[in-house]
Amino acid sequence: MKQIYSIKNLTGYLLWQYIAFLAFFLLIQKPIFFFYNWTHGASQCSFSDVWSIYYNGFALDLSTAAYLSIIPFIGVAVAMCYGWKSALVRFLNGYLWIMAIVLSIVTVVDSSLYEFWEFKLDHTVFFYITDPKNAFASVSVGYIIVRLVAIVLFCLLIGWALRRPLSCFQKKTLNKGNAVLGFVVWILIGGLLFGLIRGVRTWPNTPGRAFFSKTAFLNHSALNPLFNLIYTATRSENFGKQFRFFPEEECAKIYAPLFQKKAGTTEKLLRTDRPNILYIVLEGFGAVFVENLGGMPEVGKNVSRLSQEGVNFSRCYGSSFRTDRGIVAAVSGYLAQPTTSIMRYTRKISSLPGLPKTLKKYGYETQVLYPSDMTFFNMSDYFICAGHDKLISQDQFTAEERCTKWGVPDHIAFQWLYEDIVKKHKAGVAPWYTTYLTISSHTPFDVPGHYLEDEKLNAFAYTDRSFGEFIDKLKQSPAWDNLLIVCTADHGFNHREIATAEFPHIPFFLLGGAVESPRRIETILSQTDIPATILAQLGIAHDEFIFSRDVMSTSYTYPFSFSTFNNGFNFRDSTGCTVYDNVAGKALEGADAQREKLGKAILQTLYNDLNKR
Repeated sequence: MKQIYSIKNLTGYLLWQYIAFLAFFLLIQKPIFFFYNWTHGASQCSFSDVWSIYYNGFALDLSTAAYLSIIPFIGVAVAMCYGWKSALVRFLNGYLWIMAIVLSIVTVVDSSLYEFWEFKLDHTVFFYITDPKNAFASVSVGYIIVRLVAIVLFCLLIGWALRRPLSCFQKKTLNKGNAVLGFVVWILIGGLLFGLIRGVRTWPNTPGRAFFSKTAFLNHSALNPLFNLIYTATRSENFGKQFRFFPEEECAKIYAPLFQKKAGTTEKLLRTDRPNILYIVLEGFGAVFVENLGGMPEVGKNVSRLSQEGVNFSRCYGSSFRTDRGIVAAVSGYLAQPTTSIMRYTRKISSLPGLPKTLKKYGYETQVLYPSDMTFFNMSDYFICAGHDKLISQDQFTAEERCTKWGVPDHIAFQWLYEDIVKKHKAGVAPWYTTYLTISSHTPFDVPGHYLEDEKLNAFAYTDRSFGEFIDKLKQSPAWDNLLIVCTADHGFNHREIATAEFPHIPFFLLGGAVESPRRIETILSQTDIPATILAQLGIAHDEFIFSRDVMSTSYTYPFSFSTFNNGFNFRDSTGCTVYDNVAGKALEGADAQREKLGKAILQTLYNDLNKR
């Protein structure tokens, strides 16, 4: 005789599954994220903040648990029609094990990456997953093992909790007398799940539903990582439909005065129109480390000293918070995108201008030195498209020289660069251009030198020392006389939150024998303005650099900077700085209607251009 189960059993089963998913988010995922990132914002939280995290994130937790309950919900419908067969039980068991694995991985990865990224787990992770060798280069084997163990333990715990009620229904069927009532109850439960998924509002749930604070960490703690990952991964890459703040005509009118290529007279800073050019981009070297820019006195001593020996642009702001976007801004003058990276798209990067690409037309030999794995994140394709004819990566160094996890440490790479410059000078090679992106001031901060107790600060002090020794030695070389050194950073450093007014502040200065005289320039500018400013000093047109302005021109009448962070932007001018979060739909800092309007117009125009490339 067949065993009978009731509608009460089915309802209880679905309720168990739903509550198990929800309990995981509330009792495991959120506490793990919060306490793991204790030193990255949690330690400053009050009880009221913790309550607000749970209260404001609850809707998305409810929604995500409902999404995960859809398959069990459908499974119940099958059971109502055909009985609770063994095959159905095996299928649901498999689904629940997969969900246990997914939830465990998402929880551990989200908590672990936040200390490096300072934004919530999203589709960006898929950019790196195809290259695990480089993706894990920043961490130790022990670091990875500990997290794998955590994933396995969480998986076993979650899998046990989710699968526990299934054994009650093995080989059972629904009483036929309850079929109609069962169908009605099933419909009602389906309606409830749909309501929880969509949210009790006139528009569907989005990540912004969880955002309530001007402190990014609180918003990120509230936001469900699985919801955010799925939401961002499923958004359309039709960039022309994103960030539609204004009708196109209105946007064009607002944007028009901001990047105009007006005729003007450029104030000369150089002794010559055709110097050899070395463009040094210091990894993560934000102004927070440079004393004469208001930063720490003990870290960037040489950057601070040497910037005062040349032309020091003291109010330069980086375009992004990541290297792949910052290097495109520095070399191609192209604004960084807050939700994607143009470096991902080979077809699009081939359409970008590039400082070396332009200089080649005027006889420059071009090369790039990046002493790490240049295949990572499409880096080599970008450097080629930007106009670098010769690429020097870690592969051109010996195994002994590749002695850190990220590649060749800075002092060895700087020595190679010094010898290359001297060799070019002796061979009479001129003019030439080189981009050098340093690597040592990057996680895992394993550097061959000990100067400061803090591991991260020590890595930056090491890079600073390597840079200073290189410059001081180069000054003694005859190659110095016709050399222009352009020095900046790819982005700021997450010593503080990326969604702040000061995070994008980076050094930018000109050094070398080609510089006319030292001076400090207090004009506000963006990292994207560097290519146009350099080309103008050489008397070379720069019209194709649509987001780059010659800041030494008399036409540069409205100084401002535009920077992006993860789905947000900073707009700074003489009136102040607005930090605007697109997810929250409001300013986190420095709310101002005019600055917000200008920043939105730039972002909308940027995505229009990105879509067309």
